[in-house]
Amino acid sequence: MSIPVTLTAAAVQAIGPRKGLALFFPSTTTYTIPASGWYRLSALGAGGSGGAIFTTTTGGTSSGGGGGAYTESEVYLAKDTVLTITIGAGGASAASSISATGVAGAAGTATTISWYGNQILAGGGGAGTFNVTNATTVAGGVGGLASGGNVLNANGGAGGAGTHTTNNAGGGGGGGAGSPYGAGAAGGACSTTVAGGGGGGSITFAGGAATGTTSNGGGAGTGAVGAAAASTATNAGGANRLLRTATTASADGITRDGVTAGFSSGFDSMTDPFRGLTGGGSAGSATTSARSGSGAGTGGAQGTSGIPGPLGGSGGGGAAAATVASATPFFGGGSGGAGSSLTGPATSGAGGAGLVAVERIG
Repeated sequence: MSIPVTLTAAAVQAIGPRKGLALFFPSTTTYTIPASGWYRLSALGAGGSGGAIFTTTTGGTSSGGGGGAYTESEVYLAKDTVLTITIGAGGASAASSISATGVAGAAGTATTISWYGNQILAGGGGAGTFNVTNATTVAGGVGGLASGGNVLNANGGAGGAGTHTTNNAGGGGGGGAGSPYGAGAAGGACSTTVAGGGGGGSITFAGGAATGTTSNGGGAGTGAVGAAAASTATNAGGANRLLRTATTASADGITRDGVTAGFSSGFDSMTDPFRGLTGGGSAGSATTSARSGSGAGTGGAQGTSGIPGPLGGSGGGGAAAATVASATPFFGGGSGGAGSSLTGPATSGAGGAGLVAVERIG
């Protein structure tokens, strides 16, 4: 288990990276390498937020925000090399509280690590938007773009699209972030005729789509896609990386969902942490969806979507007779869109913030 903690620059400098142990940097700072050696530098861009629309007349739908990119380099760094670390900010949440006045989401910003003229860059995910024109579709925010890594450059997943039908209320799911497993996966689309939300994408698999009348797609797991939903209130989340029965637990059987005692961070390991994301996605819900496991997305909801694990996207939300909201991911994932009719407001979550890990590997 690893627990990302916010330390002062002086405290982090005093600890120093030990072999096989990652230091997390959740805020912009500088870090001076205390000993010459080989280091793994990992950067995660911030996710974008979904759009929001509330209208009592024609209904409306919104799309999810894109996931942040991931980039990784292994480099030899001499003692006293200064790393300049810039952490991306997640896109701010969007809230529509006046009928027929939609609000677009906001893009996440890039995370960078720079030293001696070198730089690796993990771009932020794009913003979702909204739609009130019948029989039209709005695309989700694009995934962030990665560059500069000599080991891997993995782009983020796109947010789920939203299709408007007469008087419906819905939202596409947020995209999953890039990771050492490759590009992040897309959030589930939403095209329900009454209400619902697409599931959030994981680091490897897409969130479930919401179709039919009233349905909520399942959040993607790290081992399987979220189940699509058609004219049902809920649908299952994707399994964890072991591909066993649907569970939010990680591959080692421990649930790291942000609420289980002692495992609030959601990371499976402090050794090469980004490769330890192995949780399952949560199911869609007619009320409030559960939190997902590490690296996985949450299901769509007709109330509030649960919080995804690190790098996972949150589910979209859509409700015909109640307020609705999507959640803010831990790190890197995109937020689902939100759509509501009859009762407002509709609120998307903010995109997940960026993150940097520095590991001494030799």
